[in-house]
Amino acid sequence: MADQIETLRQLQQLDGEIYRLRKQEQDKPRELEQMTAEVAAQEATMKAAEARVTALQMSQKEKEGELQAREANVKKLQGQLFQLKTNREYTTMQHEISATKADNSLLEEAILKLFDAIDQAKQERHVEQQRVAKEQERLKAERTRIEGELAEIRERISRLERDRQSLSPAVPPQTLSTYERILAVREGLALVPLLANACGGCHRRMPPQVVNEVYLKAKLVTCENCSRILYFDDAVSKL
Repeated sequence: MADQIETLRQLQQLDGEIYRLRKQEQDKPRELEQMTAEVAAQEATMKAAEARVTALQMSQKEKEGELQAREANVKKLQGQLFQLKTNREYTTMQHEISATKADNSLLEEAILKLFDAIDQAKQERHVEQQRVAKEQERLKAERTRIEGELAEIRERISRLERDRQSLSPAVPPQTLSTYERILAVREGLALVPLLANACGGCHRRMPPQVVNEVYLKAKLVTCENCSRILYFDDAVSKL
C-alpha cells in the first residue's frame, strides 16, 4: 500500500496541475468575452453618435428645404402685390409677407443652431470612433495573446495527461477509481497529507486511531469529514 500511496502522490501532483490548467483554459475565453462585450458597448455608443449626426443632418436638410419653399412663397407674394386692386388687399398681402419673412428668420436661426449642433455631434462621433478603433486594436492584441496562451496551456495539459497515462497503471483499478471519484468531487485535490494530526484538505482534526492508520500505510485511509485520501509525509506530518 505504501507504494500505491506514493504513486497516488505523484498522480496528485499531475492532476493538481491539470486541474489548475483546465481552470485557466476555462477562464481565458471568459476574459475575451468580457472584453468583446465592452468593445461592443463602445461600438453601440459610436453608432449612436453617428446616428445623431445623421438625424441632425436630415433635420437641417428638411429645414433648408422648408426655408427655400417659404422664400419662394415670399417672392410669389411680392410678385402678386402689383396685381392687387385695393389698398386693403395690398395691406393684407404686406402683412402676410412680413409674417412669412419673420417665420423665415426663425427658421434661419434654427438652421444656424443645427450647424453648430452638427459640428458638435461630429466632434463627439470622432472621439467615439477613435476610442472604438483603439479598443478594437487592443481586443485584437488580447485575442492573439489569449489564443497563444490557450495553445500553450493545452499543450502542457497534453504532456501531463501523457505522463498520467504512463503512471496510472501502477495503481490497482479499485484504488484508482476511488481516487478519481474524490478528485472529481474535491476540485482536483483528492490526496492530502496529515498536518499536525489534521486533514490537510479540510483541516478537521483526526482521531488517534485514524492518525495511526495513516502512519502505518497498511490501507487506504480517508478523512471522515471531506473523504480525501490521507497520507503521512515526514516533512510536514506530526504524530
